[in-house]
Amino acid sequence: MSRSALVALLALVVLGAPACGDDDDANDDGGGTRPRAASSSSSPSPSPPPPPDAGTRAGHAADVPATVEVPESDKSPPRATITLSAGDAALGRASQPPGHTGESLIRFRRLSMRGTTVGRDLDGGVARVRVSIMERITCRRGHSGATFTRLRTRYFPPPQVERIRSAPGTVLPTRRVRSLELRLGGRRCGAEARPRVIHGELWGEAVNGSGLEAVTPHVRFRAAAG
Repeated sequence: MSRSALVALLALVVLGAPACGDDDDANDDGGGTRPRAASSSSSPSPSPPPPPDAGTRAGHAADVPATVEVPESDKSPPRATITLSAGDAALGRASQPPGHTGESLIRFRRLSMRGTTVGRDLDGGVARVRVSIMERITCRRGHSGATFTRLRTRYFPPPQVERIRSAPGTVLPTRRVRSLELRLGGRRCGAEARPRVIHGELWGEAVNGSGLEAVTPHVRFRAAAG
């Protein structure tokens, strides 16, 4: 080999050696700058906000509190709604303040029904709700077929002499419900007769923490034995 060729070969060897070391360094850091570990003094991520229905009864539909403290003074009465149901169907409803008015006359063929009163008051809470019913019962004697009439009025719960009033600061629910299955006629016809037709009225009442009350219009009905 000539001297010039030997010098050229040695130059190529010297220039190629550093390239092997560069490749190893590139493999160590993945070809770029390594990300730094997060500092322990960095601020934590903020907690997500609570859902809009947190602490409320109605959920996402409305921001309605489940309870309220009775105020020192309250001039607004509660809202009361009465619903008459027979079987699985709601047949009539009335409210005070007016929103739903009582239908003219509800007719059904069975001697039982359900009365449901719902009271609402977001300002003063609801202390009591009541279901009331009045019946005019037409009875028929078995052996003669003669008919006669009996009257009956019931309150659930019974009336109280004392006015209902809660002390200011008392925590009351903003909504109360009383729902009762009501048998019509009962034993008012006596041992020798049976109830055949009942004309009646159903109504509801709600009283708030300050003693203010709302009484619904009466829902009139006619029930006949099946």
